[in-house]
Amino acid sequence: MHKFDLNTYNLTKDLPGGPTLAVVDEEIPEVQMIVDEHGQPTHGGLTGYMLAYILMAAFVGGLFLVL
Repeated sequence: MHKFDLNTYNLTKDLPGGPTLAVVDEEIPEVQMIVDEHGQPTHGGLTGYMLAYILMAAFVGGLFLVL
C-alpha cells in the first residue's frame, strides 16, 4: 500500500519551488486469530470474527437490497 509522506512534505512546504511530494510503501500487517498459550483460539477472538463476518454479510446483503 502506498502512503503520502507527510514528514517530507512538512519539511519542504515553504521552499520557493514548492514542496517535495513523496510516496512511501507501507506494509499492511497480516490479520491473525488471537490464540491462548496452547494455540487454541480464544472465545473473544472467535466471537469477534463471527461478529465481523455477520456485519460484513449484512452490509453486502443491504447493498444488494438497495441497488
